[in-house]
Amino acid sequence: MEETILLVDDDAALLEVTSIVLASEGYRVITADDGIEALQVVGRDKLDLVVLDIMLPRMSGFEVLKKIREQSDVPVILLTAKSQSVDKVVGLELGADDYITKPFDTKEVLARIKAIMRRFGRQEGKSRDGTLKLGPLELDPEGYTVTRDGEMLDLTPTEFKILALLLRRPGQAFTRGQISESVSTSQHYLASRYIDVHISRLRGKIERDPSKPEMIQTVPSVGYRAARPA
Repeated sequence: MEETILLVDDDAALLEVTSIVLASEGYRVITADDGIEALQVVGRDKLDLVVLDIMLPRMSGFEVLKKIREQSDVPVILLTAKSQSVDKVVGLELGADDYITKPFDTKEVLARIKAIMRRFGRQEGKSRDGTLKLGPLELDPEGYTVTRDGEMLDLTPTEFKILALLLRRPGQAFTRGQISESVSTSQHYLASRYIDVHISRLRGKIERDPSKPEMIQTVPSVGYRAARPA
């Protein structure tokens, strides 16, 4: 199956050269030269990866990334012309999966893309139909169901959102603040101090022995992560 990459940058020459390189490697490439257009593509097309410049007209890359994370968990690589670590930190905190500093070699971009594709491919627990799997668990984001060993589990909406967030990034540690921001809505804000309570209840429903959790692991002084598939 052809993998689709959205490349977002206001540099026409960079878009053309990078698109040619990616297409030569078998990727389907969609381009956008501003943030608004990028979000239109995200809402319209099924994407496997987004390569996103931070400095964009009409809407910054940071704002685009925030909007993407509200509707999609597609992997995102940030492009930045700045070397300051603050941009990289902000990008990663907003949900970016990697970053590349301009100017860059197209071979570096290609290597980063391939690495991200491997990280978030089927071997990380994501099936072709979008079902997220970890051990005996299967979570269907579209059907809004979770099963363990084929038996349906009764999760609250908040528990479902937390589990989906962790399963989409197996092995990645999330802070309580990040989890809170991800599951909160404009109608209901979940304070980060309550994350431990929801995790405890979730473990009680999915773990074979909640006192010795294997699927949702505690990361000391940080937060929580889903175990990587065996």
